[in-house]
Amino acid sequence: MRILQSLCLCSASIATLTVATAASAADNQRLAPPAVAPLGTDAAVRAYWTPERMLAAKPLDKVVSGVPSRAHHAPTGKVQIFPGAPPRINDYDSSLEIKLYDPALKGGGTRPPLVGTSGQPYTTNRFFPQNDKKLEKIYPYATIGQLFFTINGSGYVCTASVIRWSTIATAGHCVNDGNGNYYTNWLFVPAENGGKGPYGSWTWANADTTTAWYFGGGGVPNEQDDAVIILNQQTYKHHLHSIGDLTGDLGYEFNAPAPIAVTQVGYPCNLDSCSDPIATYAQNHVAGTNNYEWGTAQAGGSSGGPQLQDFGQAPTGIPTETLGGNILVSSTSYVYNDSNYQVEGGSILYSPGQNGEWTFGDLINWACGAGGC
Repeated sequence: MRILQSLCLCSASIATLTVATAASAADNQRLAPPAVAPLGTDAAVRAYWTPERMLAAKPLDKVVSGVPSRAHHAPTGKVQIFPGAPPRINDYDSSLEIKLYDPALKGGGTRPPLVGTSGQPYTTNRFFPQNDKKLEKIYPYATIGQLFFTINGSGYVCTASVIRWSTIATAGHCVNDGNGNYYTNWLFVPAENGGKGPYGSWTWANADTTTAWYFGGGGVPNEQDDAVIILNQQTYKHHLHSIGDLTGDLGYEFNAPAPIAVTQVGYPCNLDSCSDPIATYAQNHVAGTNNYEWGTAQAGGSSGGPQLQDFGQAPTGIPTETLGGNILVSSTSYVYNDSNYQVEGGSILYSPGQNGEWTFGDLINWACGAGGC
């Protein structure tokens, strides 16, 4: 039987992790044991992530070779959609806002050409228009943020998104090396922009990945390069709250059909030096190994960021076939080693137990059982 750990607020001063183990060999064949934060993680992670370390954090790239596929077949498996929800708290004030670092110290990025040699079109914009003072505090824009973590004492950065009240989704390779070894010191900053975090920063309590990633050897494409992290609650206006109370959460979809139009959001370090989120609007298609691919100018740092169906606030009169809005269909997994292609890919989300595996859907159920929903 799987060991589940309760979400807790921590106050001591250590930042190592432990890994829960399954109780039987049969379970181990299907389950990836989670990482569990020990007492003291909250304070230790906050102390670790100084402005200097955030500035020095490197994007964790997963790179594939070859030529992007142009297959257009549909994913297999039952399609299921689970809606998100707006925040419970609608009287935001600036008491949580923090200054992370000076983005000017990051330097500039390299502007890519307007379209890659793959011929897959897209449009790229800043997610939050420059000098905008409101959008990052509005649902669903506030649900996406920057994820900091360490590997063997070195700082890295990915992207993640809020998908349940205390749970974020990201790529498996932003949590685990694919050979059973978890990283640590995760710190999530929702809606981070210009070196500021309007909702503060949130430390990790538990993390888990899929069996396809945990036992997959770390190579991409991987059929389930996915992970979730349960975040600690924190005090806002004298009460303990989950992150989703303030940001709301996105929905998600298992086995979403393709091609569909998606919004990819990430913090790529080749654009605005990963100090601001970037939005790419494209049509995805199904590639090999249970992955979508799409045209994009984003590169390292966008890993773990969401591809979203019907993202934004729906206008009155929206067609009934629009599937709920703000639905996660994939998290960015890899980029091609030839930057001229301008293509990234991400795993299609499996439902619980699909193909006899511990999948993204199982991670959601695990997170809910551990207090993350």
